[in-house]
Amino acid sequence: MFVWILVFMFTGIILGTITGLIPGLHPNTIFAITVPLLPMLAGFPIQCTMVFIVSLAITNTFTDFLPSIIFGAPEPSTALSVLPAHQMLLKGRGYEALFLTVLGGLLVSILTVVLMVPLLFIIIPAIYENIHTYIHIILIGIVIWMLLVERGKNRLFALFVFFLAGFLGFITLNTVSSERVLFPALSGLFGLSGMFISLLGRTRIPPQEITDNIECDYKKGTLASWFSGLLVGILPGVGSAQAGIISSQLFRNRFREFLMTLGGINTANMFFTLIVFYTIGNIRSGTVWAISQITDTLSFNNILLIASVCIFAAFVAGMITLKLGKLAILKLDSISYGKVTFLIFLFIISMVFVISGWLGLLVLFTSFFIGSFSILLGLNRTHLMGFLILPTILYYLGMNVILLNFLGT
Repeated sequence: MFVWILVFMFTGIILGTITGLIPGLHPNTIFAITVPLLPMLAGFPIQCTMVFIVSLAITNTFTDFLPSIIFGAPEPSTALSVLPAHQMLLKGRGYEALFLTVLGGLLVSILTVVLMVPLLFIIIPAIYENIHTYIHIILIGIVIWMLLVERGKNRLFALFVFFLAGFLGFITLNTVSSERVLFPALSGLFGLSGMFISLLGRTRIPPQEITDNIECDYKKGTLASWFSGLLVGILPGVGSAQAGIISSQLFRNRFREFLMTLGGINTANMFFTLIVFYTIGNIRSGTVWAISQITDTLSFNNILLIASVCIFAAFVAGMITLKLGKLAILKLDSISYGKVTFLIFLFIISMVFVISGWLGLLVLFTSFFIGSFSILLGLNRTHLMGFLILPTILYYLGMNVILLNFLGT
């Protein structure tokens, strides 16, 4: 069985790399296609299928930072990385930004496995029972803090942008499935808007420096990743973006630690959602949903196997991401960045239409104008995460149904 586990694991790593490199292609898409085909694998132990699912998902949490850092084409889980990463790219330190996201994923994987036993039996059940009713209070506090960071009249503009993006999120997420909305919305808010401004300004990418001498508070970045992954894994309605903002404020992260945090959130979340499924039985991710289609429960031995595969896949995915990233970043000097950015711009629009149809295009261009408006005002673009934060706050306040009835939707 060991040989087959290796075969399934490396197949998952290959597909995870592909899904990470193509904007709009998510592991959940692969799972939706492959789950109906699982009966064809009845001759193999279910551990092989588990290994395939987990290795694909873990690999994707590393490789999906490549298009977002280099070209600003984000997935929902990497949208916030566009902000500090693009600044570093413009300073010739794009590889450093990628290295920090990979390092965050690797370190948080090790930390989570080391702490796995106390998490299994003590922390997660206790947190799940006591904290989820207070998440809206935490989010409101974070929003207020984000607004106070702005100066003068920019606070009013930031509040306006937050509610504008939040209203768009509230309407779309409550009327259309999130799978059809998240990619176009976050691509417009963060990806296309930034690309458009870059094209208007004819941004030139300077020669990129490849260095391993990176100053960063690795402990703080790792702990923030771990904490963020814990929030995403156990709290309904909290995604990577909300958790990243919460941890960056609580840990007072600088942009390097912030990139480490974003790099580790989804990797940590992968572990935590599996632990939640093992201890509580709740399904908190597409990966766990796929696993739940082949087994109702996970044994402790299966958890140990999955943890081992996660660590191995994380190291392999990290090396693949850095190798591909170094190759792509060094090639930036020999290509027309403006032309490539324009092609990515058109590609994202095409992918949105293929995935979400005309409705997706409407959401894409609406969010694009909101994102461009924020950039032109010189605001911190984290306010655009109101798209996800405001609906979460309203949900926990119990106001979403009231507002939907008021709006007649």
